[in-house]
Amino acid sequence: MGKGLLAIAFGLTFLSWAPFLYGEKQKTKPAAGKEGPDKDWRIRIISSSHQDIAWMNSPEACIAYRDTHCITPALEIMARDPGYCFVMENMLNLMEYIERHPDRREDIHRFTREGRLEWGATFNQPYESLLSGEQLIRGAYFGRKWLKRNFPGCDARIYFNPDVPGRALQMQQILSKAGIPYMVISRYHKGFYRWLSPDGSSVVAYSPGHYTNASAILGAPPSEGAGLLNAELTSWEGYYRDHRIPFEFPLLHSVDFSRPTDFGPLIDLWNGGRTSKGPGRGSTLNYSSAARFFEALTEAGPNLDRITGERPNLWLYIHGPTHHWAVSAQREAGRLLPAAEIFNSIAYLLEKNPERYPSRKMEDAWRAAIYPDHGWGGKEGQITDRLFRKKLEFARGQGREMLDQALSRIAGRIDKPSLKGFPIVVFNSLSWRRSDPVAVTIPWSQRRCQVRDSRGKIVPSQVHPPLPGQEEERMARLQFIAQDVPGLGYKTYYLTKDGAATSHPAPPARAAGFYENTFYQVEFAPGGLRRIYDKELKADLLDTGKFLGFEIFTLRSIGNGAGEFGRVQQPTVDHFDSLSRHKTSWEHDPLGSGPLQAVFRLRKKLENGTIEQKIIISNKIKRIDCEVAILDWDGAPYREFRIALPVNAPGGRVAYEVPMGIVEVGRDEIPGTGGPAYGNLNYDELCSEIRPREVQNFLSAWGTDFGLTLSTSVAVNDYRDPAPDPVPHPILQPVLLASRRSCHGEGNWYLQEGDHHYRFSLTSHDPGWINGYRLGIQANCPLFPVAGAPTGDDADLPEEKSFFEVSAAGALISTVKKCEDDDSIIVRVYEIEGKDAELVLTPFFPLGKAELVSMIEEEAKAIPCRSDGLTMRLGHHAIETLKLWPRRDVPKGHTPGGEK
Repeated sequence: MGKGLLAIAFGLTFLSWAPFLYGEKQKTKPAAGKEGPDKDWRIRIISSSHQDIAWMNSPEACIAYRDTHCITPALEIMARDPGYCFVMENMLNLMEYIERHPDRREDIHRFTREGRLEWGATFNQPYESLLSGEQLIRGAYFGRKWLKRNFPGCDARIYFNPDVPGRALQMQQILSKAGIPYMVISRYHKGFYRWLSPDGSSVVAYSPGHYTNASAILGAPPSEGAGLLNAELTSWEGYYRDHRIPFEFPLLHSVDFSRPTDFGPLIDLWNGGRTSKGPGRGSTLNYSSAARFFEALTEAGPNLDRITGERPNLWLYIHGPTHHWAVSAQREAGRLLPAAEIFNSIAYLLEKNPERYPSRKMEDAWRAAIYPDHGWGGKEGQITDRLFRKKLEFARGQGREMLDQALSRIAGRIDKPSLKGFPIVVFNSLSWRRSDPVAVTIPWSQRRCQVRDSRGKIVPSQVHPPLPGQEEERMARLQFIAQDVPGLGYKTYYLTKDGAATSHPAPPARAAGFYENTFYQVEFAPGGLRRIYDKELKADLLDTGKFLGFEIFTLRSIGNGAGEFGRVQQPTVDHFDSLSRHKTSWEHDPLGSGPLQAVFRLRKKLENGTIEQKIIISNKIKRIDCEVAILDWDGAPYREFRIALPVNAPGGRVAYEVPMGIVEVGRDEIPGTGGPAYGNLNYDELCSEIRPREVQNFLSAWGTDFGLTLSTSVAVNDYRDPAPDPVPHPILQPVLLASRRSCHGEGNWYLQEGDHHYRFSLTSHDPGWINGYRLGIQANCPLFPVAGAPTGDDADLPEEKSFFEVSAAGALISTVKKCEDDDSIIVRVYEIEGKDAELVLTPFFPLGKAELVSMIEEEAKAIPCRSDGLTMRLGHHAIETLKLWPRRDVPKGHTPGGEK
């Protein structure tokens, strides 16, 4: 993020803090009063340079800087000094350099193969829990896998993400199963760790406290630096002994945009005194790659402290709230691209033509979907932020386009008898059966048609008048509930002309401000909902003593998003405002209401913009939606918008979705604090207390009587009362918008003037997140209708079908895709409920061979399969990648995988 360089500039370089200062993680105090270390240390200078994509300047200027001041000079030093090593922290840096210097490819290849030029094993250094699970995994595809494919004989086995004070729950499993066993982090207690995911897979991690800490030693004159190094080694001796760590010490030289440096004078001084009373005594100092250090560290089997859990990100205000449009595009791309992969894979298998799989477009879209790193804003930040948004919107657009094309191809292969009516094929990209609303555009002349399923049963539906801007075309919006659509499959419906109009008046409210259906009684109040009563569970869901349900409120939000602070910069109630203060009334919307739903609207002009809000109460499924628009926002600085859902569960528990997992607040975070980093910077808050949190699709809150799940369209969400005298019950709070400023001294404001749109969905259920997570995910992952697709001559598919069936309740398929290296099919599945399971996977094609492969589709191990599928153990919290060969595609020399 560029903080390290600023720290140097402001004179904050210092001798690394001793391990005994680092809280509960450290067990040994350093020896005192000693002139030098007792042991013969092998000290390894790991020369590196911390690089955001930009932040120090515009992306273009930083790419040029990396070329002329980092990589090219490193190549020159390596050419003249066979012992010199240099590390660039991510693979994007190599991609950029090769594009500028194809003539240096041979040098890059040679030094990388020798292990002297090293590249981080992921594409970039992201905010881990902001990305979807598949987006995180693609970081390894465009990291380690890309290097091995483009530079044969080379490898990358270390994940560098030293700047971000946050770790995703499942990141270690993703790394481990991608063949990346090591991790360099910082802004965490100084030490070496066995960092685990909840399934038990792990990586070995090193934290120097802060990645710039060694600059005090390496930036000093050699004689002074030798003395500082002696003191540093002495401070570590007890820690090393207690953890049975071999006396290998990493001296990480990494400052923001630091250049390759010749440390020859320090090395000569140190090594020249190793046999006398000089500074080195019996120790040696040399250049090393990070990989060689980690291999030496782990070879002796040290007893490292073990860590499991999520480390909530302290810098989350830099993305979702301050870059709403861009992050919304990234989140949508994270859902659309796997859906596009799934249905394009199915389409090419049906057509028996792998050439029709859009491999290049898919690669470009995925790369764009993970392009932004942690360096939003900064100097010339408006250029960086514009580029990031452009990449993410491109990824979203490509995902939508590839998905639409695949769905049309599949729909054309479905046998849809024309006598049944106008066909609407509804596709489901999730791996379970589901019932959800679907909307399609139809000519106004067809508004009196009915919707029927393939068996002729009438399906509840309603027609909305012409959409704004479509009055001349006389197009209307048909909405219906698609029921029990098969997982990873489709179901066909028909629009018929044999019935009465399907648009009916909404059932009237019993009284002003009140609505009731089969599921809920809802009471409205000015500015929000006074009450939601679940008729099935016989429970009042809300406690509205302080906030109303779905009430919009604003706070003072002074801060940066990222920076040199030890706790999240929380908003305050200065200039607090809320819609309930304005006594804003709700109005029933007769045009939007009908047999499927009742719609109520609210509009209020505030000082800096206008709030429009819509409550949609579904009559056929147990769900209440809330749509919010902040219109004509003028970008007033240091303001924050939130929406409140106060859950009537005093002392209730809260859980939320993270990439390929669930975190329950207070239980699934890493223990303790982040600890000291440098100077006065101390991450002193318990990780279990850090808030807000990065959320994928939903949050759940529950007490003894009921559970409530909220699907959220935003990345950052809170769950505690932010006002003075906090209430004891959870208040779920999506953070809609925050107008903060980059922490760079010349950085840009994140004002986001204009219109912003959001959507949230509520459902209630028995206590526990496990009873609501599927509904929480599917509300954010719409069904995909294809209307009027003609039936092709080769139509041979039934009117309803699942292409991939999974048996285990907690087993979710994250993607189905064409293999990167051949024409087999990759299926990735993960277990979300925390229970060991027997997975039965049934594909729609005869199976010839099945293999278990790494996260990046390598290291294949044959597993037993049958022609109609396979059965395997899926461990709790596990993420597994399967490689399936359709029977006709089994390569010569292969045999079916233990067919029974």
